[in-house]
Amino acid sequence: MVENGDAAPDFTVPMVAPGDRADRVGEYTGEDVHPFTLSDALEDGPVVLAFFPGAFSRTCTQEMCEFRDWLGEIGDLEGQVYGVSADMPWALLAYINEYDLNFPLLSGFNSDVIADYGVRREEGLLAGIANRSVFVVGQDRTVRYTWLVEEPGVLPDLEAIRTALTDA
Repeated sequence: MVENGDAAPDFTVPMVAPGDRADRVGEYTGEDVHPFTLSDALEDGPVVLAFFPGAFSRTCTQEMCEFRDWLGEIGDLEGQVYGVSADMPWALLAYINEYDLNFPLLSGFNSDVIADYGVRREEGLLAGIANRSVFVVGQDRTVRYTWLVEEPGVLPDLEAIRTALTDA
């Protein structure tokens, strides 16, 4: 797993964002999907990468909704939050729509990003999905905060993430 002080692996993956979504499931097109490159995003400030196992699952939905509510409560944040899963972009667009998420989601489908951060499940029925984890990456691409859990019901400490962003 990528650790504090490591250089964050750069990557480019498909991204979907709340402002770009179509309003109805089943009508998404390639125009709703945009490229995301970590090094480009870091030009605007630190980045939070919140890896989650899968859209529409109970605990992941609770986690992503907690991020949504947290971002709404704190207003200005010293960086940008991105959810990352192995789901395809169109499933992530439906997820944004269903739960009114206010931050972009990145698709690790057909990408090495989940493995590159060392959070890919390698065995079992759900091999290939991400373990629940969070990385705060400073503008210099240095990882400033890491969190990984293998217990499915445990959610990240949002205040610890906020502190890490402030220090990044």
